[in-house]
Amino acid sequence: MHPSIRLSGTVATCAALALIVSACGKRGGPPAFPPSAVRTAVAAALDTPIMITAFGHTQERVNLDVVPQVSGTLVATFISDGAVVTNGQPLFQIDPSDYAARVRQAEGMRAADRANLELSQSTLERYRALLEKKLVSPEDFDTLSAKAQAAAAQLQMDEAALDLARLNLARCTITAAMAGVCSKRFVDNGNLVGAGQTRLVNIRSYDPLFVEFSVSEQYLTVLRQAMAAGPVSVELAPNGDTNRYIGKLVFLDNAVDAQSGTILLRGEVPNPDLKLWARQFASIRVQAGVARGAVMVPEAAIQFGKHGPFLYAVKDGKAEVRPVKTGVRNNDGIQIIEGVAPGDAVVVLGQLMLHPGASVREVPAAGSGATAVTNGVKP
Repeated sequence: MHPSIRLSGTVATCAALALIVSACGKRGGPPAFPPSAVRTAVAAALDTPIMITAFGHTQERVNLDVVPQVSGTLVATFISDGAVVTNGQPLFQIDPSDYAARVRQAEGMRAADRANLELSQSTLERYRALLEKKLVSPEDFDTLSAKAQAAAAQLQMDEAALDLARLNLARCTITAAMAGVCSKRFVDNGNLVGAGQTRLVNIRSYDPLFVEFSVSEQYLTVLRQAMAAGPVSVELAPNGDTNRYIGKLVFLDNAVDAQSGTILLRGEVPNPDLKLWARQFASIRVQAGVARGAVMVPEAAIQFGKHGPFLYAVKDGKAEVRPVKTGVRNNDGIQIIEGVAPGDAVVVLGQLMLHPGASVREVPAAGSGATAVTNGVKP
């Protein structure tokens, strides 16, 4: 291209830019942005229940493995898999023949040694009269007395052996040590079971039922104060269940978990109809007192940045950024401990288009004849 052509094009471009700059100068600069459409709510001071939410799982109150106390052949089973049993209900029967024979043997030993004791005592009494007449030596009398004492001790041992034999015979019938729900049976009839070794069935106690969960250590002081003041309510909502179950907080762990910064809690929930089951995952709410005069705003007002939570407040039609410190939550509201005062207007919808000092205009809620706004963008 010829150099004169390139030069003339450059001169034309510069002239056009000069005209644009001149026109902008005559209009006083670029036009201002229109106010951002937002929806606001007013912070209010309210007496708010301190509701602590968490996730946890249900847990049986007692978990018991049924193990025989005597060895033998399992000859009878009185329950089915998953049976609901009561305390003292028969569960299994071990062949009692061997243990019944031991009882009879112990009874025979006791009878023989009782007769021996009676003979020793009668002989000792006869020798006592002879000793008074000095017809027998004291040494002979002492020997008979020792024999009588030994016979009495032997009879006492026989009584203990008989009691043990009878106890082992009774243990052939295995009963439930508590009321609860059984697992499947682990051993079938005809198998040889070992004392203290063979697991026959498991029983879990479900009424009442425990629920275990952890909460942030920031609630430690509030929970301790609430438990000292009286019973603390726990509300349990298992996954897949529309019902809610009410119990009470019964345990606060004695230390905070240093790795997670949480503390373990346990609630106790009545479960007479066995509607709750062990190891269910559930959402939990704990009412730990009341926050008096708490400054509450809708939770939708809270935003999160690299320096922590903040929100936008509106003052004289302008947006202000307010770093905040949050507190308890209740329904859709959240407590603001620092950063907002009662009566302040906070933005709950339309924060996306805001920046500090931005002009804002209030958009009424949908259904009131106004245009709905979502994050500052009209649908």
